[in-house]
Amino acid sequence: MTVIESIVRGIQGLPLRQQIEVARHVYRLNSAAQQERAQVLRRTHGRLDETDGRAFEDALADARRIEAHG
Repeated sequence: MTVIESIVRGIQGLPLRQQIEVARHVYRLNSAAQQERAQVLRRTHGRLDETDGRAFEDALADARRIEAHG
């Protein structure tokens, strides 16, 4: 059994909630995903008015809290 197969089996043995946390963590490490997020931020920078910008920041903060705590 390879190291990756061993890791996958270990993950499969975790409760679903922890499997989701692992998947989210791996996704955040993906450089393509990081580049995509950076491109979206560059394209949308300065396009929201103050009210929409605050609503976006609040939603983003909520999403990060949920992501961190499941």
